[in-house]
Amino acid sequence: MIKRRINKMVKLMIIAGHGAGDSGAVGNGYSEAERVRVLANKMKQLGGGSVELGNIARNYYADNGISNLIISGDTQIIELHLDSAGPTARGGHTIIKSGIGGSDSYDKAIANYLALTFPGRVQTIVERDDLANPNRAYARGYSYRLVEVCFITNSEDMQKFNSHIDGIAKGLLGCFGIGGSSTAPSEPPSAPDLNGIARQVISGNFGNGEDRKRNLEARGYHYAQVQAKVNELLGSGPVSRPAVDLNAVADAVIRGDYGNGETRRQRISAAGYDYNAVQALVNQKLG
Repeated sequence: MIKRRINKMVKLMIIAGHGAGDSGAVGNGYSEAERVRVLANKMKQLGGGSVELGNIARNYYADNGISNLIISGDTQIIELHLDSAGPTARGGHTIIKSGIGGSDSYDKAIANYLALTFPGRVQTIVERDDLANPNRAYARGYSYRLVEVCFITNSEDMQKFNSHIDGIAKGLLGCFGIGGSSTAPSEPPSAPDLNGIARQVISGNFGNGEDRKRNLEARGYHYAQVQAKVNELLGSGPVSRPAVDLNAVADAVIRGDYGNGETRRQRISAAGYDYNAVQALVNQKLG
């Protein structure tokens, strides 16, 4: 395998997941490998010389491509994927290697961006030690994250993905300081958006204290308004949710998104759901 050296001016290397005959997940008439290559190409087009696009004809997992990279220590790596589950599962999240001291500022920026653009996941940053490419990147000393942008099996996620490719590319690039701000809305959020953002705050996606204030204001939201809505939601007890949404929460619990034991109870309650009702549905699904 010929090792490839990347120019030191490059800030970000993009790897499109799967490929080389591996379609990845499929759903709604699309394949994961094809869709993430569209996004990766758009990010390269918009990012110019700050971005290196990995060879899209390759499957970097199958051919151990990361282990054969030669890049500067300050180059960031993002590997693009689309998630797959039942049709009600939705949202994006970032996977990093566990045991490396937690997420960095890039991981957090991506997590916040995805929480706004593709909401639905409670855990927007997930630490794992059982995936090859995060382990390979760590062994080489590279800063890496695997990003599941959204669910290819969810029709709403895919409609948004397909109709907003440019915006998603700009948003992800912005998380690395390429091309400006990552997620600031062009207009102040409307009242319905404020409810959604407040629930994301309750779920922990914007951090706490000064971090929360900074993250909200960096994305164009009025901190005091959002915090007032957060206080209102927390003070009014569980938020009424439709049955189909409760079904999706139960699926998320089964996937492990809400953790276990007391952590699960706290996260479900903080997100405005009735813990006993969700747990009963989980037990029903598991038989």
